[in-house]
Amino acid sequence: MLNDYLQQWSAIQTVRAAELNSRDVVLEYVTAGGDSSELDVQCYLAGLVMIPALQRDGVAHAINELLDATGSLVDGAHYSTYDVASDLGYADYLRTLVLTPDGYDFGAPSLGDRSTSAASSGVAGGGPVGHAVREEEYRTLHEAQEDAEFRRCRALYESGLLDTGSEDRFDRIIAQARNHFGVSSASMALITESSQIIKSVVGPIGQDLPRSQALCAKTIERDRTLVITDASTHPDWRNHPLVTGGPEVRFYAGHPLSTADGWRIGTLCLIDDQPRSFTEDDERELRILAHKAQAEFWVGPLG
Repeated sequence: MLNDYLQQWSAIQTVRAAELNSRDVVLEYVTAGGDSSELDVQCYLAGLVMIPALQRDGVAHAINELLDATGSLVDGAHYSTYDVASDLGYADYLRTLVLTPDGYDFGAPSLGDRSTSAASSGVAGGGPVGHAVREEEYRTLHEAQEDAEFRRCRALYESGLLDTGSEDRFDRIIAQARNHFGVSSASMALITESSQIIKSVVGPIGQDLPRSQALCAKTIERDRTLVITDASTHPDWRNHPLVTGGPEVRFYAGHPLSTADGWRIGTLCLIDDQPRSFTEDDERELRILAHKAQAEFWVGPLG
């Protein structure tokens, strides 16, 4: 059984690499009889929610059918099991997923080209040819990452969110987040190429910062909630300038906010100057609030 987040990552990367329109994926999925709502599928493809395995397989199949119809050479989206992939006729079209020393790299954009993947090249490294191939792969990946960041920033600027200042529709959601969790502050942050820009904040903690100092800049690197229950004792965060000085942050929980096309452009986050626990139910409630904020800029202000 394929890990659910890895299957989601595969679907998102395939859609991006093939430059498919997520709405076309939804239409294909619904036409084939998928049971999840159109909004749930859109949110799944944005990395915001998880859907059941049967429905994930339905989305993967919709993506692969679109790739087949368009003649795309991009690696297909993966199914929950090999048997499902085989039954649906796509087992031989899927690239082998290989672990790196740190696990699967959820942040790396798909290259969309089998010829550059180590799994399909047959080169295991160790000699000069292997070294040359790996160096070429690194350059290709680096270029792809730069292109992905350019497109992410373009999606942020095209959203218009940076041009409108504070908005009541987001302020209400942020106030609800702070009141629900009882934290010092809650905020909505947008991440540009160099800065964290606070779109909405309720509470004393939350300010525009260089991107290199922003915790929210780390949150957008993954399609998952980032939770730090006590930053002062966490080996990765205890020396962070926001922890050792300034607001002396202890607790942080943030969930990424994505455009309808899947680009992670900001976060909804909770901050406290005291350590706190954070349960799975808490994470679910935070995702729901992030969903509400995200839906606002998907559909635009009403009226």
